[in-house]
Amino acid sequence: MTSTVPFQLIDDDEFDWEAAVREIDVACETANNPSFTTINQASSSNFTPPVNIFNNSSYYSSTKTGTCKQSTLDKFIGKARPPVNPAVEVRHHQGNGIINSDERTCCVEIDAEAAKTWIYPVNVPLREYQLAITKTALFTNTLVALPTGLGKTLIAAVVMYNYFRWFPDGKIVFAAPSRPLVMQQIEACHNIVGIPQEWTIDMTGQVCPTKRACFWKSKRVFFVTPQVLEKDIQSGTCLAKHLVCLVIDEAHRASGNYSYCVAIRELLAIPVQLRILALTATPGSKQPAVQQIIDNLQISALEYRNESDPDVIPYVHDRKIELIEVALGKEAVDINKQLVEVIHPYVARLSTLGLLQK
Repeated sequence: MTSTVPFQLIDDDEFDWEAAVREIDVACETANNPSFTTINQASSSNFTPPVNIFNNSSYYSSTKTGTCKQSTLDKFIGKARPPVNPAVEVRHHQGNGIINSDERTCCVEIDAEAAKTWIYPVNVPLREYQLAITKTALFTNTLVALPTGLGKTLIAAVVMYNYFRWFPDGKIVFAAPSRPLVMQQIEACHNIVGIPQEWTIDMTGQVCPTKRACFWKSKRVFFVTPQVLEKDIQSGTCLAKHLVCLVIDEAHRASGNYSYCVAIRELLAIPVQLRILALTATPGSKQPAVQQIIDNLQISALEYRNESDPDVIPYVHDRKIELIEVALGKEAVDINKQLVEVIHPYVARLSTLGLLQK
């Protein structure tokens, strides 16, 4: 039976249709924009390490643009396009779920010529798995899980160097909880990919906040502890809007209110569009724990290798375990004897109560 109720068109005055149309037009323009083509060489710099140069055109062709978990550089490219005609009135609607274009683009200009290529060093032996992981990490927020000694440091250095090239005014941060890890990464960035030392700074909690504020303004590549990163973002001394790449070492720590998690939440609240690369040798054995890391660090891709993977086996050395028993010295024996005498009354009492086995 046909309904006799007339069709009623509901006009939602709260929805900004003009803004929606503009968003669709921008998305179509992004998909069809041929601004990135192949070139034969990268832009010159003061330091030119032996490198392979790769074309980026295949990576910019994606029409998908995520909100937080980015998969391409589309969000950064806005600054490389001609500005919108100022004579055209632009209205931004805050209540309809459409994000303002100003909030979705990075405030740091991209070097469109340099961004046509990415560089990989040839002054180190080529490992195919490192090259493949680097390709992913350059254009997707990636969690890299590799056993110790298989080259996470090199991958991070290559990603940091290319973002250093692509964004002449951008800032890159490497965060690690221990001093040896920081020093290892500093050496790789200077010696393997050639990031100029005058642009880098190592900051720990021992550096006073006033000096750190000056460094955030004058330097471009920062090696920091998670706690320093968290505090400086919260205080505003870190120029968060200029961050383009954040590398997180020991990423398995990113749970709860650890400084890594707090820093990422602060950046998302600003909001900041940046590339995130997370590194770990021990991602966790349980799926919920790994998923928590992925969620907390806004990860889009997981690159996992173990020592049994075919592309990793050639670089894994067999472990030889030799057990050496060492007898306790006289001083250690005496201390052990005194400790036993001290705890004996308490152990005896607990045993009597049935709380300890005899």
